[in-house]
Amino acid sequence: MEAPTTSWVAGAAGRLRVQSAGHDRTPIILVHGNAGDRTHWAQTFPHLARTRRTVAFDLRGMGESDAPADGSFALEDMVADVVRVADALGLGRFVLAGHSYGGSVVAAACGRVPERLAGALFLDASGDLRSIPPEELAAWRERMDPEHFPVTVRSWFSGLLAAATPETRMRVMATLERTPREVYVPAMEGLLGFDPREAISRFAGPKAIVAARMLEGPLSLQKTVPEIPCELIDGVSHWLQLDRPEAVNAALDRFLASVPG
Repeated sequence: MEAPTTSWVAGAAGRLRVQSAGHDRTPIILVHGNAGDRTHWAQTFPHLARTRRTVAFDLRGMGESDAPADGSFALEDMVADVVRVADALGLGRFVLAGHSYGGSVVAAACGRVPERLAGALFLDASGDLRSIPPEELAAWRERMDPEHFPVTVRSWFSGLLAAATPETRMRVMATLERTPREVYVPAMEGLLGFDPREAISRFAGPKAIVAARMLEGPLSLQKTVPEIPCELIDGVSHWLQLDRPEAVNAALDRFLASVPG
């Protein structure tokens, strides 16, 4: 693989840090999860870049990317940033792959810019969260207040990392520590009224889900949109692309083989 190029792209509300490498075939843009950064694709990026143009970037307010001055972290803002990245790099149609919260960004892109997508891949993404009872949301918001946020979010991530390798745990907790509450909480709030099924239905192209078997539950995307082909991977944490990169990369290769170009 050629050495990646790292650059700044003018996003919809600030600079975005972007990494790109590879050439030929339909390009793919990788979108990390909340409280993450582009290094969460450290085991995926070089594999994909061997055979196609591969792009990973830090979402607004995360990693090295600027936080928006207006504090907006709505899913449509994230999609606008994806389009800015694609346009700046001269990409026409592209495959969009998202992990966790990034999977919701992919779903939102299916609804807003389906004409730009050649494929949509969801990696352990959330489904429809609108069914969460109001009392549970109220309790969650109370635990997300400034006083309780650090302990609450560390505890939540620790649970998701139960099956993680030590290397995965270290990387994920490090990016969590660098993500301000003022970024994490608004991004999560943006998921609560979102209908992923309706958005995804607007994109008729190839779609697939790859997910951690032990974390599958009623709010998983594969339960919300069961008609999308889903491959479950055993013995991994929520950050399956870091825990078992060989399995995830193989699943990605199988999906990309179905994408024209």
